[in-house]
This record gives sequence, structure tokens and C-alpha cells, in this order.
Amino acid sequence: MKTIIRKTVIAASLLLTLAAASFNTYAQGRPVYDRSVNPSIGIKVENVTGAGYTITDQKGNIILGGTITGNKTFYIPTGKLAKGVYRFVIGNIVWQEFVIR
Repeated sequence: MKTIIRKTVIAASLLLTLAAASFNTYAQGRPVYDRSVNPSIGIKVENVTGAGYTITDQKGNIILGGTITGNKTFYIPTGKLAKGVYRFVIGNIVWQEFVIR
């Protein structure tokens, strides 16, 4: 009986830990990346090879920019970004918003 209770408590605490971790990874629907854990961010991009991109901060300042060369996943180095909220923009379309910690 003690073993069943112990296993139930462990399973419940694991479930709560996973739920809390997934809640912290998204802030208001935006993925959150820790620079020490994530040296780069992968954003899926399809059929936009050759398009220009920018990474802007909350004020609209362009932090990074360039041209997309691949057709699958585009990687952004987090070491070049300070803590804050950013937008990955292709053309005039906000492709993804994310938070760097």
C-alpha cells in the first residue's frame, strides 16, 4: 500500500513539474528562450528563400537583419540578443514573437 501511495505522489509531482515548466516556456503565447540554455533559436521557414528578414525589439528598432538562405529552419544566435521581447519579421509580416531571458 505504501508503494502505491509513494508512486502516486511521485507521478503527481512529476506531472505538476511538467505543467509548471511548460507554463514558464510561454509568456503570453510567446516562446521564452534562456540564452544560457539555447545558444540559437530555430524558426521554421518554408518557401521564403531569398526573402529579407529583420529582428526587431519592442520599440521597433532593427537588431539583426539579412537574407534567408535555407528552406527549412532558420537559426538565430541568441548571444547577439539582450534580454527582452523580439519579433522575427519577413517583409511586413511578423513571423514569430519570442522572449529572451
